[in-house]
Amino acid sequence: MCEAHHVIGRRGLLRGSALLGGAGLAAMVGGCTTAAPATGGGAQPSAAKGPVPSTGTHLVLLGTQGGPIPGKRAAVSSALVVDGSIYVIDAGSGLTLRFSEAGLDFKKVRAMFVTHLHSDHVADYFNFFSLNWTNWDFGKQTVEVHGPGRASANGPAGSPVPGLPITPTAPLVTPGLATPGITDITDLSVRANAYDLNERLRSTRRQGDHALEFTGLSGPPMMRPHDIAVPAAASIDVLAPKIAPIPVYRDDKVEVTATLVDHPPVFPAFAFHFRTPHATVVFSGDTTPCQNLFDLASGADVLVNEVMAVEAAVAKFDGTPIHDTMEIQFTSAHTPLHSRPAAQGRPAVPGVGAVARTVNAKALVLTHIYPGDGTVSDAEFRSSVAADYRGPVVVGNDLMTLDLAALAKH
Repeated sequence: MCEAHHVIGRRGLLRGSALLGGAGLAAMVGGCTTAAPATGGGAQPSAAKGPVPSTGTHLVLLGTQGGPIPGKRAAVSSALVVDGSIYVIDAGSGLTLRFSEAGLDFKKVRAMFVTHLHSDHVADYFNFFSLNWTNWDFGKQTVEVHGPGRASANGPAGSPVPGLPITPTAPLVTPGLATPGITDITDLSVRANAYDLNERLRSTRRQGDHALEFTGLSGPPMMRPHDIAVPAAASIDVLAPKIAPIPVYRDDKVEVTATLVDHPPVFPAFAFHFRTPHATVVFSGDTTPCQNLFDLASGADVLVNEVMAVEAAVAKFDGTPIHDTMEIQFTSAHTPLHSRPAAQGRPAVPGVGAVARTVNAKALVLTHIYPGDGTVSDAEFRSSVAADYRGPVVVGNDLMTLDLAALAKH
């Protein structure tokens, strides 16, 4: 693995029209992909499993489901493949299986980037490493993991639950470490899996007399977590103050920066910008449209953005005890499919197409899609985006592979 440069945190420390015809999109999706016939508002390609080219910058959508509730898709995770090297973004449930189904080689993984610590983004974090133990390039490969640190690190001072909303009637789980960051989660995961690790080190994970230990006790670790440091002005009270991009990671193929985004009440939540030799790509993470994202994504070749069909999402919880709280979350913490005008004291909120237009992205890829069960069709997602954005649009599906340079030039 090449030498990588990191900014260590506190604790270690795709223009014919907006809807592309099938042939155009097929050329941009991995070689085994076939295009669906053009219909109505354009065609969505069907993706097939096949090898990702070893040259260029390709996006493999591993999981495209929004939210933690199990559905027809895997939870959100992506692999950015740059000249054969792999960079993983988020680790939702299903990452480990989808990574294998995509035919990706774990030995080529250089780094992972976690946008925030909701379960739909980290449920498969430790599994991805422990279940790929036998696929690890022992002694030569350390995957650098960059993600949020402790939410409580920035206070606020005097809060009874630093890093969390003050809700007196809510119990506090593990008061001694109520808001663990990615470094903590790594350590806690090792501890929780100690029996499995210790047993295998004494049986199958050995080369002769040498134990192939991956946590760093007796050699280079398989993964090394880094908490991304954030400015002191940011906290649970001010989630996304205007900031300059945060340098996160750099090697000979990519340069990665981050910014804080607005995903209340989660803190910190990040968007990531990747500069590669072939394209620039921004992953929004989960966020309501905000200035930091606009700044980070300005002029990007490809914007990979979450999307929430709010009305359909809320309707799924009609008649349930959590309808009201889910409605608040859906309307205040995510990027809506449709732009919403100002009303009843609430500001106007641009839809995902308007976001892509605002930042002048050359192409838009939708992921973290909710509802992702067909309640809202791919054609409806695309046509709704077309009302605000004239560039190429891809509605993501699991195991879809996109050539980002070709997508941006269409």
